[in-house]
Amino acid sequence: MPKLLAVPNIEKFAHLIREQRKIYQPEEEEEVKVVKETMEDKIKEYETAAKRLAKSRLAFRVGINTAKFRARESKDDPIEILSPVTKDDILKEVTRQFNVQIEPDNVYLPSPLTSLGEFEVPLHFPKSIPLPEGKVKWTLTVKIRGK
Repeated sequence: MPKLLAVPNIEKFAHLIREQRKIYQPEEEEEVKVVKETMEDKIKEYETAAKRLAKSRLAFRVGINTAKFRARESKDDPIEILSPVTKDDILKEVTRQFNVQIEPDNVYLPSPLTSLGEFEVPLHFPKSIPLPEGKVKWTLTVKIRGK
């Protein structure tokens, strides 16, 4: 009490208590860590995404063009679909079905897929990612089925 290190909690000393709290109460500091993404991290991400895509099959359920289906000459003719499957559709489905984000530059699709069946769509990944056993290039298997 003589050095005012401890004071009674009464109105007379309220201003002193507030001042002491400002001085002795440490302010809470938020610690934010910034993690820089290195090239190794990106390559590991690509590698896991590529392995996941190499082992899986992307499936589409689309409507078929019934008029052309009935008018086809033989059973060997391809069955046309109502709306073609484009690169954007493939990117959206890869994200939705496999939870893998790939860039539009990674998918090589010169023309949209317009018929039912199973297709191999080439993928372009960095050369530093090793190819799976028995494969010459990265491909994504796309199966288009009718509803």
